[in-house]
Amino acid sequence: MEHFRSLGSMDVLLPAVNYANIQNIPAGIVYGPRTIPDYQFVYVIAGRMDLCIGRDIYTILPGECAFYGADTIHKLTAHPDKPVTFISLHFDWHRLSPEPVHPGPKLQNYAVTPPFEPALRYTVDVTGYGSVTLPVHFKFSDGERVLHQIVQEYKEEEPGYAFALRGLLIQALSEIIRRQKDVASTYSPKRSMIQNALQLIVEHPEQAWSISELAESCGYHHIYFSQLFKEVMGVSPKPYMIHKRIQLAKKLLLKEEKIEVVASKLGYASIHYFSRHFKSITGMSPSTFRLYGD
Repeated sequence: MEHFRSLGSMDVLLPAVNYANIQNIPAGIVYGPRTIPDYQFVYVIAGRMDLCIGRDIYTILPGECAFYGADTIHKLTAHPDKPVTFISLHFDWHRLSPEPVHPGPKLQNYAVTPPFEPALRYTVDVTGYGSVTLPVHFKFSDGERVLHQIVQEYKEEEPGYAFALRGLLIQALSEIIRRQKDVASTYSPKRSMIQNALQLIVEHPEQAWSISELAESCGYHHIYFSQLFKEVMGVSPKPYMIHKRIQLAKKLLLKEEKIEVVASKLGYASIHYFSRHFKSITGMSPSTFRLYGD
C-alpha cells in the first residue's frame, strides 16, 4: 500500500541544495541499505544502477533519475558488469537558509536489510492545477544540463553560490513538477471527469460560468461536481476561474494589449472594475504590472 505525504504549496517552498557531485564508481558497488536525512536525486549519466525500495526494484538507465526522501530505506547497486557515472544531489524542499547542510553525519547504514516498506510518495500543490505526485523513477535527460550546473556551483563555491544553487534547484524541480503534471493530466481518471468544465474555463475565461453550467457540461449535480472539482484541482471552481482569468490578463498585458481591450476580452463591464479586481488579486494595478512585469 502506497503512503503519501504532502510537501505543501509549490508557491511557498524554499528548496536548498545540501550536496551535489558527479561520481564514477566501479561495477558492483552497493550503497546501503540505508536512510538519508533529506531528499535525493540519483541521475545516471553512464552505466546502470538498481534502486531497491521495499519490494520494488527500479532500474535507472542513462538519462533517467530516481527520487526518494528522508527515512526511506533503500539500497543502490551499480550494475555488476559496468562502472557507473552518476550525479548525486541531496536537498531539502523547504529551508529558510540556502546554505548547504551536508547529509553525511546523519546517513544511517544498516548491517542487515530492515523490514520491507514501499517508497513514501510525495505530493506538491500547484496553484491553478491541484496536487501533483512526484515520481520515484523518471526520465530527465533534458535536465542534465541544470544538474551539471548545480554540481559546478556546489564545488566552486563562488560568492553567492548558495543563492545560485537555490535558483538552479528551483529550475530543476519546476521542470520535474510540470512534466509530472502533464503526465497526471493525461492518465488521471478523475480529472477526465471534469475535463469538459476545465475546457470551458480555459477556452472562454471571459464567461462568468455558474457552478450549475459547469456541472451540467460534465453531466453532474452541482454539489457533487463542486466536491469532485476541489478534490481533483485542490481549489473550488470559482477561485480556479479567477486564477485562469487573471493569468490570461497578465499574458495580454505583457503583450501590450490596451487595458480597455484586455478588460473587454475578459468580460468585464468596465475598465475600472477590471482594474480594481486585478489589483485585489495581484497587489498591482494593470498599468503597474505592465511596467514591472510579474
